[in-house]
Amino acid sequence: MRTSTYITLLPHIIKVNREIWNDRSFNHDNPKSYPCPTCKVGVLNLNGILTKITPRGDEMEYYNYPNGIEHVFSGILKCKNADCNELVTISGQCLKDIVYGKELPDGQMLEDRFSTYYPKYFYPNLKLFELPKEITSNVSQQINLSFSNYFDDLSSCANRLRNSIELILDDLKAAKWRRTKAGKIHKFKTLHQRIEHYGLKNKNIANHLLALKIIGNEGSHIGEVQPEDILDAYEILEQLIEFAYVKKAKRIADLANEIVDRNKPRMKK
Repeated sequence: MRTSTYITLLPHIIKVNREIWNDRSFNHDNPKSYPCPTCKVGVLNLNGILTKITPRGDEMEYYNYPNGIEHVFSGILKCKNADCNELVTISGQCLKDIVYGKELPDGQMLEDRFSTYYPKYFYPNLKLFELPKEITSNVSQQINLSFSNYFDDLSSCANRLRNSIELILDDLKAAKWRRTKAGKIHKFKTLHQRIEHYGLKNKNIANHLLALKIIGNEGSHIGEVQPEDILDAYEILEQLIEFAYVKKAKRIADLANEIVDRNKPRMKK
């Protein structure tokens, strides 16, 4: 199953929740259970919203447009965790009075009207999965910028993810050049070449990086990146971070503990 579960009681194991993030809109004046970007324990609840019809919406209203009258909206989300109470601003587009009709058993038509909200900006921005403390600040910054673009610009979101790949390779001490059989230094001209060369050392991590690069490259083609593509990338990236940073840190910590407990090098009998 591709959908992970958002666990509110254990913030350090928050995973990508495709069920929450795949649909970038909400209905009925209240968003889904977006996790608080600050405490990562509570969820955000709408604490007030303001909508204003646009000039285009005025025209739609005049013609009784059934697919929604265009408005802009802004509001405040508040964390439901009493120990946090973080406030998050939200703004975007709203389509009001969308007409939904269904036929009753007696043949009569029942008309229902509702609104759909398409958020574009959050401040502070939401976190689609938690970034562990083991990753470096420059990688964290690029991923966080990707998060901030997720609702507004998927192409920019993908480009930020691609930027993070090069930084992760730097953290992994991946070579930027190789020596040819003739003894000459050959610099890698493309990110793909650099990843493939690193694959000689660690095929598993290289495959994760290549998958991210393929999705990230789509960011150069406006309109071709889909939310599902980005969520694929986030799940792959989340696992990559585990392989490249977290497990490595744990292994080193365990190694240090073992040496201290033995009070001598591991190889010494």
